[in-house]
Amino acid sequence: MKIVKIWTIVIAAFTLVSCEAIQKATNTTGSAFTLTGQWQLTSNSPDNVLVGSVVAVAPLVSEARITSLAGTGNCLRQADIAWKGIAADNAGGFNITNLVSGCSGLNYQPASIYVINNSEIRLTGKNASGQDATQLWKRVK
Repeated sequence: MKIVKIWTIVIAAFTLVSCEAIQKATNTTGSAFTLTGQWQLTSNSPDNVLVGSVVAVAPLVSEARITSLAGTGNCLRQADIAWKGIAADNAGGFNITNLVSGCSGLNYQPASIYVINNSEIRLTGKNASGQDATQLWKRVK
């Protein structure tokens, strides 16, 4: 019985910490915000690839997987982890590691997510060529 209680406490603590990583009580919108759900890429500059692709953010693992892939740019595949290590920052946004290419192994680069409003976010970082890149995402679910 003690072991069951200990495991219950461990699982509850892990869940709380994981959810905190992708949810902020206050952010740039001035309201509660969470990344949990599905996001569709609406703009990708300068590459203009993968527009229309969808990722699903999972709260327990602090990552986003590609659930729908539009095009074949950057050698990415459906079910690849697009964003990993999602962590809330002190400015109301999030820091992530963003998948920029899958052509010669998986190439991840640091990036930041800025909350525009409850249904739009802007991701900024570098693309596979090392250029500054900006992506706009819209919540779909």
